[in-house]
Amino acid sequence: MKRQLQNGLFELLAIGLLVAQTTLDWTQATVQCWRRHPRACSALVYLFLTMAFCYQPSVGRWIGGFVMMSLPVAMLSGLVASLYLLRQNERLAGTVGLVWLVLTLPIGKRLFGYGNELPATVSAQALSVLSFNGECFNPAANTGIRTLRADIACFQEYAPNADLEKQYPDRLTRLTRFSGNRQVGLALFSQYPIVRQYGRIWKRGNAPDINGFLCADVAYGRDTVRVVNVHLWSMGVRVEQAYQAGRTGRLGRFFAELGDTFQRLKEGFDRRDEQIREVEQYVSGSRYPVIICGDFNETPFGYAYGKLRRNFRNAFEEAGEGFGFTLNRHPYCVRIDQQFFSPDWHVTSCRTLSGVTFSDHFPVMAQYILKKSLTRTPEVLAQR
Repeated sequence: MKRQLQNGLFELLAIGLLVAQTTLDWTQATVQCWRRHPRACSALVYLFLTMAFCYQPSVGRWIGGFVMMSLPVAMLSGLVASLYLLRQNERLAGTVGLVWLVLTLPIGKRLFGYGNELPATVSAQALSVLSFNGECFNPAANTGIRTLRADIACFQEYAPNADLEKQYPDRLTRLTRFSGNRQVGLALFSQYPIVRQYGRIWKRGNAPDINGFLCADVAYGRDTVRVVNVHLWSMGVRVEQAYQAGRTGRLGRFFAELGDTFQRLKEGFDRRDEQIREVEQYVSGSRYPVIICGDFNETPFGYAYGKLRRNFRNAFEEAGEGFGFTLNRHPYCVRIDQQFFSPDWHVTSCRTLSGVTFSDHFPVMAQYILKKSLTRTPEVLAQR
């Protein structure tokens, strides 16, 4: 018995020494590789940190926001660095870089949608939800407004519109004075009865108070569902001015705009973090199925987006098609209008309505089905 115990201790000691020696060898190889190829290794470290931030956005606010926003650049530089290191016979570092790139692919899925299919169980009635930043609803666009029909419609930068209000029997609005007697704010329209409601407008100081969120508990057939319309802090980034200054060679103006953009982005990351915390607190532990939609003013690699995604699914990621860009102005190729939903729902489609062009945003329309209705008989599905 004593000999067996001694043999076991010797085996554990041998394994420990082997692990220590392997770790030391890897550390020495890493240090040597870093000395020979500092730029390539730095690119891989940057890729790893960016990937870690995107999976777990726990480091505060604007720092995490800037790092996460740069993921596409980190992926491209990481790919170039990995291939370069493999070409230089740095197989360990190059292989590690490729493994990290593979691990970022699920995050990259946030950019491109592949559609979704309804489980072949029963033909259930879908709840259509529209989200749209109407840019104060140009009165000349009444024809386009009439086409925006859904079971529930959530508008940001909404100005009162009689044609639209006639289409819905129930609504919830929070408006503030924008300029003169003009009122702008948030609106939530529903074809189903709103049984409970809550609204909050965040103060901006010197700018119009147009950001906030509305929450409506909607009687949907035999169920009650909670829909949140949110408009997070607007960045006000003047991309067009920087673009024009760069084009015309006004470098002083160009760098001034870049500095201003940095400050606006920094403030935006901080503000949106605070605001999304408040929204999360309000819907946390909801006994009702939840849909959160609106203008998030952040890309899919944003800090607030990443935090909300930990507890909710994104409709475009699950059922979108293509890139789904929602901004109808510079820089165009971004998706900042989102719809999130709790696991109680199955999303069958999520589309950017790029044919509606009277605003600087495109509307987003999604179709949802309660998962429990997929196992019900048709006669108990939600009816208007």
